[in-house]
Amino acid sequence: MNRRISTRDYILLLLKTNGQLSTKDLQNKLGLTKVAVGRQMLQLEKDGYVQYKLRRNRPGRPMHYYSLTQLGSEQFPNDYGQLAVDLLDQMVLEEGEGRLFDFFKRQQERFIEKYAANMEGKHLREKVAELASIQDGNGFMTEWEQQSEDVFMMKQHNCPYFKIANRYEMICERERSGYRMLLGASVERTECVAKGAARCVYFIRPAEEKGDSLILDPDV
Repeated sequence: MNRRISTRDYILLLLKTNGQLSTKDLQNKLGLTKVAVGRQMLQLEKDGYVQYKLRRNRPGRPMHYYSLTQLGSEQFPNDYGQLAVDLLDQMVLEEGEGRLFDFFKRQQERFIEKYAANMEGKHLREKVAELASIQDGNGFMTEWEQQSEDVFMMKQHNCPYFKIANRYEMICERERSGYRMLLGASVERTECVAKGAARCVYFIRPAEEKGDSLILDPDV
């Protein structure tokens, strides 16, 4: 049985997956009047879930452009909260950053071990689709598309470990490295939530070939 989603939650979802939307955008996506949208956004702003900027795109009154606040982003799957950050801080304090590096590396190895079989016998396009499905199931709100014959883009609209990534960026590099190794491809990240972007964006290409070996991005 499908659960009906409230207008309020749908607005949060739209802002999470689009980054920023104008009042007009929200009217079109929700099928509501300007007054009805304004009422919803006013309440969400009062609750601390959204913020807005005024932008003038044409003569006349400026348009409201809405985006999520940090509190709004935290309404989505986030399995690694402040407690995890505190525990990692303690690890660094007692054992040094090298211990933290080893911890993230082992997490990457476990990720690869868990999903390597899913990639066997697949072409790169199928691997990207599989990875997007895996991470969507892991709470990353992932989508992908093929940009050209051998270039793929994958977007992650949610970061379940945002608080950790915001403090320890090496987890982001480990994630990229894990994708690279799992796909056997070149993986470039052009946008990162931990660095202030609305989403994480990856461009995936076949690994360069040189002789009989594959040249992949260097590990971190």
